[in-house]
Amino acid sequence: MRSSLSVSALYRRAREAGAPLVGGHRGNPAEHPENTLASFRSAIELGVDMIECDVHLSADGELVVIHDHTIDRTTSGSGLVVQHTLAELHDLDAGGGERVPTLGEVCRLAQGQVGLCIETKQIPIPYPGLEEKLIAQLREFDMVDQTAVVSFHHGGVRRVKELEPRLAVGVLEGARPIDPVAILRSAGADIYSPHYGAMDPELVEQVHAAGGVVGVWTVDDAAAVAWCQVCKPDSIFTNRPREILPQFRA
Repeated sequence: MRSSLSVSALYRRAREAGAPLVGGHRGNPAEHPENTLASFRSAIELGVDMIECDVHLSADGELVVIHDHTIDRTTSGSGLVVQHTLAELHDLDAGGGERVPTLGEVCRLAQGQVGLCIETKQIPIPYPGLEEKLIAQLREFDMVDQTAVVSFHHGGVRRVKELEPRLAVGVLEGARPIDPVAILRSAGADIYSPHYGAMDPELVEQVHAAGGVVGVWTVDDAAAVAWCQVCKPDSIFTNRPREILPQFRA
C-alpha cells in the first residue's frame, strides 16, 4: 500500500491543498446500485479520494457490505441481514445483477488504489464481535493505515480505537451539538463527521483546534456545495461523485 494512501496522509494533503477530500458515499449510487462492486469501481474510476461502505454481520458471522439492517430496499430478498448466511445473501440481486459484496471484496478493490471509509452498523441492532472481525480483516489486507472506521455508535468507535490505535476513527452526528470536541474526545476519535447541515464555521474551527478533522455527508446539491465552500471541512462524501467532484478540484 502506498504511504500516500494512508488516511492521515490524505487529510494532510487536503489541508495543504486547501480543498477537501471527496469520497464516494456507497460508491457512485447515482449511476450504479449502492454498496456494490460496480458502484465502488465507478467511483474509483471517477477519481474520488475515498470510497465509503457500510458493514453488517451475516448469520454465519461474515462481514457484508450493505446499508440497511434489512435487505428489502436494496436486494431481491426480504428480512434482516443477520437472518441470512453469506451464501444466501450472495444469491440475491442487489440491482442490475450485482451481488451483496463482502468487506474482503471491497478491500481487494480499494487496496493500494483509494482510501476506504467503513461505517459500522451497530444501532439499532447490535453485532457482538463486529469490531474484532473488522480489525482482523483490515490487518489481513494490510489496510489499517488506508482505512477510517466511523459510526453513530460512539461506544463502538471507542472500542475500535482501543483494539487498534493505528486506525483513524470517526463519530457520526446528525445534529449540531454544543460541544463537538467533547464528543470527539469521549470516543477517542480523530474525525468528527456530521451531516453538512449540522456544520458551521465555528464547529470546524473547534475541531481543528482540538487536532481533529471534519468530514461531512451527504453533499449532493448546490446548497450543500456552497455551504461546504463556506465552512471548509476536510472531506465531503457524496452520492453524485461525477457532478460534485469537479466542484472541489482546483
